[in-house]
Amino acid sequence: MVKEKCMSIDVIERLVRKGEETDRILPVALMFVPPVLTFIGVLLMIASSKEQQYYHHYYHGYYYEYASTEPDYTLLALGLLFIAVGAVVGVYIVYSLISRRNAHMERTLTLYDAISKHVEDQDLSARLKESVLRMRAEQGESKNPILWIVIYLLSNVVPLLGVFVVVYIFHFLNKDFVKHDRNERIILEQLSSVLPMGDTLQMTKIGKFPDRNTVIYFVLTLLTFGLFEIYWFYTLIRDPNEHFTEHRIVEARILDALKSTQSG
Repeated sequence: MVKEKCMSIDVIERLVRKGEETDRILPVALMFVPPVLTFIGVLLMIASSKEQQYYHHYYHGYYYEYASTEPDYTLLALGLLFIAVGAVVGVYIVYSLISRRNAHMERTLTLYDAISKHVEDQDLSARLKESVLRMRAEQGESKNPILWIVIYLLSNVVPLLGVFVVVYIFHFLNKDFVKHDRNERIILEQLSSVLPMGDTLQMTKIGKFPDRNTVIYFVLTLLTFGLFEIYWFYTLIRDPNEHFTEHRIVEARILDALKSTQSG
């Protein structure tokens, strides 16, 4: 029995440490790269069209002079390159956001399931298992990041469809975390009722994951001609970053409490 408990606490500890891999903290400044590169690219393309070439020739004894606007193909190519790189970086960020959503949620589900098997209180163990099942059901299956990137790229054949695909991706990147956070609070409150941690695990001490209103954010994006989307994108990076930072603190406390209980 003691050996089994030692094995289970080792599994829990490995899952906690795995958070350093799955719970990636993305630099917030990264979200400025796509719009800045796109803006520079557009400026270069505009500048490329302003070079005028003057032509002169004689025809039937008359001298003719006329100007023709020829694009500066170097600036044009450079502008297109900046826009393309900005698009690639944007796709990479979205891919990373979906990937870390999947990795974090799958790891925490496995972690709480392992904890439910470790605790000796049978009633608590049953309630934890029920909560884990509810969490898994509500947050749904993993979202395939490559599939969603492909769907987005294909949907751009019809521009309006591409917009709605992006809005849906932004929607589930927030709402899935909201549901995950809500169920997680229940689990941690259940744990705090028996672990020797006092009130340090009370979820009132930890900020709730912000529930962003997709409709309002979409309308604001339209009203600001797309500028509000920059802030929207920013929240998709910052909110999980803060959630992961808090997670590391709470998980470390849970692990210490479980070890303390085991040694006691």
